[in-house]
Amino acid sequence: MTPGPRTGRPASLSTPIRLGGTLLLAALLALGIIGPVGLLAQTATGFDSVRVVSSVRKTDAANPALSHNIPRLEVTIGGQTLTADFAAFYDSSGGLTRWGLPTSEVFQEETGALTQYYQRGVVDFHPRADLGGIYVMERRLAWDYFGGGIAGSVDMGVEPGTINHNSGEEHGPWGHKVSNFSVGGVWTGFLNFFRTYGGVDAFGFPKTEARIDTNRPGTLHIPAATTGFIRQYFQAAVLEHHPGAGVRLRLLGDDLRNRLYPNDTWQRISAFNAAAPLTDGAEYQVEVVDLTPPPPPTPTAGAVTPGTTTPAATPAATTPSLTNELVVVGTTDAGLAVYDGTWHTIRATDTDLVDDRIQALHVDGDGRIWVGTPAGASRIGRDGKGVVYTLANTGRGLGSNDVQAIAGRRGSNVLLLGHPDQGVSVLTGTAWDRLRPDNSELPDLDVRDIFVVDESLGRVWFATRQGAALYDHQTDTWQRLITRAMIPEVIRDNITSVTVDSGGRLWLGLLNEGVVHSTNLVTWVQVGTTEGLGSEEVRDLLVASNGDVWVATASGVSRVVDGTVTTYTTGNSALPADGTNALAETADGRVWVATDGGLGVFDGTTWTTFTTAGGLSSNATTAIAVVPAVAGT
Repeated sequence: MTPGPRTGRPASLSTPIRLGGTLLLAALLALGIIGPVGLLAQTATGFDSVRVVSSVRKTDAANPALSHNIPRLEVTIGGQTLTADFAAFYDSSGGLTRWGLPTSEVFQEETGALTQYYQRGVVDFHPRADLGGIYVMERRLAWDYFGGGIAGSVDMGVEPGTINHNSGEEHGPWGHKVSNFSVGGVWTGFLNFFRTYGGVDAFGFPKTEARIDTNRPGTLHIPAATTGFIRQYFQAAVLEHHPGAGVRLRLLGDDLRNRLYPNDTWQRISAFNAAAPLTDGAEYQVEVVDLTPPPPPTPTAGAVTPGTTTPAATPAATTPSLTNELVVVGTTDAGLAVYDGTWHTIRATDTDLVDDRIQALHVDGDGRIWVGTPAGASRIGRDGKGVVYTLANTGRGLGSNDVQAIAGRRGSNVLLLGHPDQGVSVLTGTAWDRLRPDNSELPDLDVRDIFVVDESLGRVWFATRQGAALYDHQTDTWQRLITRAMIPEVIRDNITSVTVDSGGRLWLGLLNEGVVHSTNLVTWVQVGTTEGLGSEEVRDLLVASNGDVWVATASGVSRVVDGTVTTYTTGNSALPADGTNALAETADGRVWVATDGGLGVFDGTTWTTFTTAGGLSSNATTAIAVVPAVAGT
């Protein structure tokens, strides 16, 4: 059985449907294939006649345009009579909860097939070439039009590297599980919902685990979707967990309609306009739409097929300096860019870098570069040579291939790797350990940032989706900080970044609520857009050597000096893009800012910009680390 039961791509359709004739109902037969099936015979395409047997009308008082019929149709094809029972399929596979309201009448957009759009999906009555031309009634694999390669979409493949250790059901060929819990142990109710509203017949096979949606490269995602929600991607649906509101389904039917008929051109198609009630026994006037698929979308930074690498550029003629200070920059699609006065590129195809999609960087006490990617971690030298660590080659060591944060105690040779799904992997010399909520006071499995407060005591702050925690290695004790319980101004625990300034003040960056800081963990100060912060979506924090606190946000980079906030954007500076992702400081006191459009460097007065035009391997920059100059040079 193939994993993709929806066959065929949209084609240019112009063949009219001929109506008329006396029709009989055909019996329904059960076929052992994916999706409820009404019988169905092996016939040539092209309908002889279509008649209304019965119909159910669905309307929305608040939106008169949503007035459509879900019919049971009798169809004659090549002298045989079949039933296209959209109403029965709708009811048996979840009804209003699964599909939402119909947004179209039944019409033809593929020769010999009938289609109806709903808010949350699309249903087709069409022949299956892989079954010898038998007609089936089944859900369209709507998600695959966005991330599965259908109709020119980018093929994101199937998300690897995440494991759900909770109980549940595995479905499909990719080993993914449907569970009532996310990989981080949060109750979602996805399995109950899946079972209640049609299972595989309604949703298709899962292509991911239920996990926090970050829109990071190498993950399945819809770029426009809000990050921070637990989502699970199926072939035909996207399930979302909304705390306090249960399971929600993304409006994939509307998404697909807007993709196939862009710029609101669907409004000019009669089938999408409000329709009058159908009359039982009447001939059904099928509208034929000449659908020309939209051109393939321009690949985004996140649309990278897992398991592949971007074609390598011409390798640099020389490797980076062996003695000078290096600025190492991670990108979403072109590996590492290394600056020593000249730009050099380190790519997975030429070196021991495990993947070109960079999520985190760290430099250890020996000047070696640790690189976190969705496919594992690499430890490399200035020449790109080193060691690769993945779940497959570290036994019970590395908890997940998806590494989104790295920090370390340089003096004691301890490395900490944070995962979005499996807590923290700890490497001490050559021995591995793990920190998870079930064996420590770590608040959540989704670890976004790690900050080592001091080397001597081994105190480390962990920023997670469900709060922060301080671990003191000397006393082997934990202190948990649940922000929404301790800070009245904060209603969520989504912490993206953590740092401590020279005065011992703790700074926390939040996903949607700006920055909070405190010297005693009792009295807190919140800094948001009201105070001048660029955006309340905080992505990174940096305490500069002069005491200034820098905040990378979704809408500019902000500098906090003695409580005064100054924000730099493309509108008031030479910052190359407003979406800022990571921060670092070089020995000369310059602050480097990784943005979606290149690098900005601030010397205290002016900005300098680096982009691909000047040798940067990619403008989509994600992380920065600094390799100190070799002593004596």
